[in-house]
Amino acid sequence: MSKKQKIYEPFMGNKKLRNLGYTSVILLFIFLFAFTFGIWSASNQILFPVWKGISKNFKECSSEGEKVWGKFCGNIRLTKEFEFQEISVPSLNGYNLPGWFVSASDNGSLHEKGVILLIHGGGADRRELTRFIPLYLSQGFNVLSFDLSCHGEAPCLVPGLSFGNRESRDVISAYLYVYKKYKNILMMGSSVGASSVLISLPFLEKVKGLILENPMLSFDRLILDSPESANLPNWMVYTLMELVTSRGKFDSLLSPENALPFASSVPLLLIHSKADSVVSYEHSKSLAKLYPGPREVWFPALGSHASIWEANQIEYEARVRDFIRRNIDEKKVR
Repeated sequence: MSKKQKIYEPFMGNKKLRNLGYTSVILLFIFLFAFTFGIWSASNQILFPVWKGISKNFKECSSEGEKVWGKFCGNIRLTKEFEFQEISVPSLNGYNLPGWFVSASDNGSLHEKGVILLIHGGGADRRELTRFIPLYLSQGFNVLSFDLSCHGEAPCLVPGLSFGNRESRDVISAYLYVYKKYKNILMMGSSVGASSVLISLPFLEKVKGLILENPMLSFDRLILDSPESANLPNWMVYTLMELVTSRGKFDSLLSPENALPFASSVPLLLIHSKADSVVSYEHSKSLAKLYPGPREVWFPALGSHASIWEANQIEYEARVRDFIRRNIDEKKVR
């Protein structure tokens, strides 16, 4: 072998090593970029859920949105279906929450029994639950519906959903807004709205009953139990959870499962479809076991997340009417 070959071969070997090193760095960079982009996008979807074709400012409503929330996407300003008042609820979060007050007497009821607060789900707004207004008016209840923080027309100091953390303070605020005026107060919540009510429960002693659709045990359990998490390594799932709570500035320890043991006097009606693919009905089963107070559960076979009424309307309304009748003192009105 010549001297030239002896010098050339180590040089080529070093070059191959350098090329391998460059390739490894590039691949690592691509992986980190893809991971960062993917986990950031996933956190956006969790913090800022959206309903297709339904704008936050009430200006847009698609045909798809009407299928979910009703005509004009539940905007009673446009449907003119009810006599109502625009209201403003002072929140413990430091700002006012816009809402609608629908009086039973102004809409044909001969006897007012009390008031029910409708608490919408995450990424929605007060239009989501207007389809339930006729049911509660028919039972003699005034209806108060409002936007949670960072939803609909409500202010937003910390952008993003907090899965009951900030929203539970809004629920307590709405309760304080009505509790001196009414002997009979009910609340109905869906998803994050239901979870926010459960977090608030230790402070809702005068409430006569809660109707709760598809609540979650906690934010952590929601993410860990999701079908998407089953396909990811644990370290990635926990990284995502840390990112969401950091960006959203909320404490995941504040949860329904941690709040329930501190309350026992308010009757609960937990409604959760076995077909729910967003929050498993096992969450409501566990919540019912945790609660030391009176509770009823109904787990229908049909109905996707937040759409139980649509799939089981007759039985749904019958169960709600029975629940109200058992827990409202007819002698104490307003």
